[in-house]
Amino acid sequence: MRITLLILFLFTVLEVSSQERAFTVWNQNDVTASLREKVSVKVAEKVYYSPESNAIDTKYGEVVVGYQLKNWLKSGIAFRHLSKYSDKWYTENRPMAFIDLSTHLKNFSLSFSNRIEYRTFKEFENHYRHRQALNLSFPRITDWGMQFYMYEESFCKLNGAGTHLARVVTGIKALDKQHFDIKLYYGLEKLKGSETWLTTDIVGLNLSFAI
Repeated sequence: MRITLLILFLFTVLEVSSQERAFTVWNQNDVTASLREKVSVKVAEKVYYSPESNAIDTKYGEVVVGYQLKNWLKSGIAFRHLSKYSDKWYTENRPMAFIDLSTHLKNFSLSFSNRIEYRTFKEFENHYRHRQALNLSFPRITDWGMQFYMYEESFCKLNGAGTHLARVVTGIKALDKQHFDIKLYYGLEKLKGSETWLTTDIVGLNLSFAI
């Protein structure tokens, strides 16, 4: 049964990536360190690779400081520096503040996240944006921590433009150890263009380390 589920997941990824619409590959690597009992710092870097242009078109680095107020409540601040290529490289600096709520339903984990961002550019208008996300993790299916998860997230510009970006992601945590885990996932993204919503298929890999 476990092998069947994994095969179905991989088949879905290969099938959707072959459809005639935008396709991108994401890779994130991050390291988390505990400074005190309830305080952690995460440093992450992420790249978006476009097979169509055979090049990286988005990359960013960020630092996240989190404070575990309760078992079910975490808050924190973060800063991200992002570069995106269109006809040239554009840069964005993004301070952020977030609150995460979480709970357990038997062997399932459920979390709800809210984040306020202030996006600053040289070429575009600076603005605030709100991000919300709902994440569901299923029970483990192996002793080494393999489990399925899914989440949805949406982004709303607070300058009057409203919701302009949404994603639905389903993935598998292939390995979960005390200091290391690997995640593979497929995502469907909708981005509001000038005349219509643009669709992109995403395949991603996350490598996470804890020290």
